[in-house]
Amino acid sequence: HFGPRAQRSAGSRPPLNGAAMPLYEEKLICPLAVRFTQEHIRPVFQNGMELESTISEIKTKPGSGDYDVLLDPPFGAIEIIRWHKRDFCGEELPGKHWLTFDNRRLYCLQRAAVALWPQRVGVPVQALYAATPGYDRKDNSMTAGRRVGIGHSLKLLTDRWDWRSAIPDAPETAAHELVSKDDARGGVEELMDAPATPGMLELFFQGGAFENKPAAGVEVASEPGSTADVSSSPRSSASHAALTEGFCGRWRDSKGDAQEVQCGANGFACRRGRGQALVDLWHDEATDLVWWGGKGSMYAQAEEIRGQGGCIRWYGSDGSWTPKTTWVWLGPASDEAKRERPQQRRRGGTRRV
Repeated sequence: HFGPRAQRSAGSRPPLNGAAMPLYEEKLICPLAVRFTQEHIRPVFQNGMELESTISEIKTKPGSGDYDVLLDPPFGAIEIIRWHKRDFCGEELPGKHWLTFDNRRLYCLQRAAVALWPQRVGVPVQALYAATPGYDRKDNSMTAGRRVGIGHSLKLLTDRWDWRSAIPDAPETAAHELVSKDDARGGVEELMDAPATPGMLELFFQGGAFENKPAAGVEVASEPGSTADVSSSPRSSASHAALTEGFCGRWRDSKGDAQEVQCGANGFACRRGRGQALVDLWHDEATDLVWWGGKGSMYAQAEEIRGQGGCIRWYGSDGSWTPKTTWVWLGPASDEAKRERPQQRRRGGTRRV
């Protein structure tokens, strides 16, 4: 989700009079400038994952524009919308603010942002142009979204969260100014664009994606001690070993299909279910990304795989921040897969390495 896009990725509704109507744009905003729509949230997600453990999995990336750092959460981007809110507690005048119905994810993002205070923190979001019917009936916050209770019910709250009470009591900082600035942005077009993931062509010109990947059907030899012999360094060997340990095994994708990654001396390959052809996976050391297939239709971050967090997010090469699919760890490779390691396969009479 780094650099300019040729075409802004956005959701769209069916064409009207020949022109596509966008539903949202991928933007950046400080999570502390987004408000809750529920009076309380449960301490776990629907899949059983606890909010506290999810917060610890949130990573960071280099900042962009007004933001010193960007959050990289283990879940999809939250949806936000500009909405007129009334404060039933009477602590502030009615007005428009950025709100979300992804309340538990917002709580996790705000906790991460407060931990980084006073850095100016941003996060990619899907900024909606209009709400879908019935959204207003889901909004029951009595505090204009400033606070949220935490517990399995309103009668069993264990905590109450307001980021304003969680930051140090200090003079106004640049972080305060950013929150106020983002809160005052009047529409989707005023928010900063989320940086795009580099496409395959962009990585090529950066000396990235294709630098260490030979073309199909070409036999490549490297001289010992040359720059191409990257596996000879202890650091590279340790990195590859960690990648292999975290990658090889059985996974389940977002559609529920089984994916089995096999590892051998010549690289990685993935088999989708029984009897399916192997798909080549290759690690580009220049960008530390793992690419899917010979055309590189999607990629995953090698660092996430090495971390063995039980989840791998695969992003499309179209520059979207939203994962195309997410894999969940099922267990070690089957005995059958262990016997069938990726081999150098001959295509067109030449050896592919």
